[in-house]
Amino acid sequence: MLTIPQIEALRTANPHLYEALKRVVTGVNAIGTTNKLSLDTAITDGTDFARVAADALSNNAIDPTKPGVLMRGSVPPVWSTGFTYASTPSSITWSWTGLTIFRADGTSTSVGSGSFAVSGLAAGTTYYFYPYWDETAQALAWVEGVAGSPSNAQSAKTNAAAQQQSLQGRIPLSQGAMVAATPSSGSGGGSGGGSGSCLRAGTMVLCRDRGTVPLDTCCVGDHLLGPGNGGVGPGGKDAWTRIVRLDVLPADTFIRLHLSNEETLDVTPHHIFTLADGSPMRAERLCLADILVGRFGRLTLRRIEAIIEEGKKVTVSCAPIHEFYAGRHAATVLTHNYTFNS
Repeated sequence: MLTIPQIEALRTANPHLYEALKRVVTGVNAIGTTNKLSLDTAITDGTDFARVAADALSNNAIDPTKPGVLMRGSVPPVWSTGFTYASTPSSITWSWTGLTIFRADGTSTSVGSGSFAVSGLAAGTTYYFYPYWDETAQALAWVEGVAGSPSNAQSAKTNAAAQQQSLQGRIPLSQGAMVAATPSSGSGGGSGGGSGSCLRAGTMVLCRDRGTVPLDTCCVGDHLLGPGNGGVGPGGKDAWTRIVRLDVLPADTFIRLHLSNEETLDVTPHHIFTLADGSPMRAERLCLADILVGRFGRLTLRRIEAIIEEGKKVTVSCAPIHEFYAGRHAATVLTHNYTFNS
């Protein structure tokens, strides 16, 4: 029985014998028979090369979603936009539109717009949801919960639900749980999941009417300082942009940026920055070689940290300018707003 290294050596040493052997294995011969040897019995695994099980392949390519692949880690997909919800004292309805999943191999999947309603909930209560994309069913789905009808609402964050959201063949569509609450009376709403261009509560911005204040104390109608048509940095002109929507939501995962102007900034991993060359970049993909834009000049990154702790994130949408300045102590770092779904 020949090993793969032996076959490769034979091809180099005796090409004619190699071609004859290949005809025998493939069943191609002069008399037109179709008999051929099975690779399962004709070749054994060698020291440097080995066979790949058929149940690990799709169209002769290794498929990480197949059970024949031993999963040890992966490059997670990312997704654009997010979810919004509307609530009553007894129900929560999630909606999404323009949702696209981007994979590391360059492929993408567009998810059709839709909504998902859960009724039978308790008034004045916070619930947690775990949406995911099912690669087999090619559909958006939700991890089974313990409350509501259908019972996809969770009464608390759980590791088990997060694991279910990230099983093989599933793409999680939120970083951990999406949080929604039913009001005691009337109606409510908010957003969650998705790319979530969000800053941490307590981040300082420059408000036209109140000066430097925490972003989470601002309201719809307030104006934040952003870049004007004259550009940013020294010699550029600043302008005011109006807040058209603002939500404060729970969050427990942040990226902390330490900058060359002695500022720090805590943002959600998918928060978007505009680099000095004009290209957009998510916070989770920033590296120390990237250069950010500051109110008074370019900024370099000195350190990047992942912060895991309970906190709150602020999602804010502005118009007509979709960028504004922010920072831990002062409004000096150019950052992008969040584009809410309508």
